[in-house]
Amino acid sequence: MKSARDLRELFSYRELIVVLARREIRARYKYSLLGAGWAVALPVALMLLFSVVFARVASFDTGGVPYPVFAYIGLLPWQLHAGMLTGGARSLIDNRALVTKVYFAREVLPLSRALAALFDFGVAALVLAGLMAWYGIVPGPGAWLLPLVLLAQIAFGVGLAMLVAGANLLYRDVQYVLQVVVTVWMFASSVVYPLPREGWLGRLSYVNPITPFLDAYRCLLVGGRFDPGELAAATGISLFTLVAGWYWFRRVERCFGELA
Repeated sequence: MKSARDLRELFSYRELIVVLARREIRARYKYSLLGAGWAVALPVALMLLFSVVFARVASFDTGGVPYPVFAYIGLLPWQLHAGMLTGGARSLIDNRALVTKVYFAREVLPLSRALAALFDFGVAALVLAGLMAWYGIVPGPGAWLLPLVLLAQIAFGVGLAMLVAGANLLYRDVQYVLQVVVTVWMFASSVVYPLPREGWLGRLSYVNPITPFLDAYRCLLVGGRFDPGELAAATGISLFTLVAGWYWFRRVERCFGELA
């Protein structure tokens, strides 16, 4: 019953989530020349960099998909994931005035950062549409399932964001360690290259939900290998992470006013 009341209370703050996300987006791009174009600049720059590097150093089997498209499909959801984590980690610290002086459901803060990251995702997705049109690639018939994959990924990211938000309030080292973790995690996932399906690297996909999500995006958009069992396992991990993250967040919430 208490959890149901907490969810209803959180839902009542849905407009505040949108307001805070809009404020975050405006603050991020207000005094920049490119504005929201920076949401596109990073994944495009990384896509170009990896295209040049891997064209000279290594050749990956992308299933006939042009490497720039293959890499960008991986980088796009990865930037969303990294944005939810890094933004969520600082969401309480950056809004300490609200945390200490005003009562509201504190989950609003990491959720607003996740929504701001989703805005960047939407802007950067326009480049993917242009890339696919340039190479004459038509999305597969299963493309209508993409929102479900995105929803499962968001559940995972929001759960982790709540975990690191509370942990960063207790130990400020978390935000710095997280930067290293995100970088290593990117190269341990199939973001810019396909991972082997056998050996210890292949087994990583069973404990790393990001790789099944990336494989699902690629399969639904441009075709390729897709394991429904791995995606189901990743979705289960995502839901568990969301519940665990929310539970942890609520447990440490009573300390927020003292620590912020």
